[in-house]
Amino acid sequence: MACSNDEKWINLSTEEVLNTHIFKIYKDRTRCPRTNVEADFYRFDTGDWVNVIAVTPENKMVIIKQFRHGSQDIKLEIPGGCIDATDTDPIDAGARELLEETGFAGDAGVMIGRVQPNPALQGNYCYTVLITNAHKISAVRLEDMEDIETTLVDMPTLEKLVIEQKLDHGLVINALYFYDLYQRKNCKFEL
Repeated sequence: MACSNDEKWINLSTEEVLNTHIFKIYKDRTRCPRTNVEADFYRFDTGDWVNVIAVTPENKMVIIKQFRHGSQDIKLEIPGGCIDATDTDPIDAGARELLEETGFAGDAGVMIGRVQPNPALQGNYCYTVLITNAHKISAVRLEDMEDIETTLVDMPTLEKLVIEQKLDHGLVINALYFYDLYQRKNCKFEL
């Protein structure tokens, strides 16, 4: 039997291995359609995420700094987070996350990108929302386990941070690429 890239693998069983407030882990017993060989694969089930490119009238980007448990390090990032059940769409979630984490708000958001963060292990999406004319309107509203510092960075400094690998979060780099495409080609994505 020849392998077809369009042929989905056969899921024989699914077992929930771990259930946390952020994600679930499942073990799927799966059969390869080409070889009929069976094996176990693990996958994370998590909600969709949003990243926010927030740019001020002075053409500075809103950047945050926070500790990340996976890398056990403090990372430079852009605002973002989980899309909650209370959010109407990723644009709404992006505006909410920007306000909560930084106290900034701006013009109505524009969807400029969408990716699957790691389709080998996850089925969720990460959306990139652009908010222009961002300015500080309130104090931050951090969750109990958040400790975020906000700074504004001009575009040449932002590029330098990426080149020097001081800003190395993969999904943030991806969002910056979508922003570059938007700037050069006015690319927008539909929900």
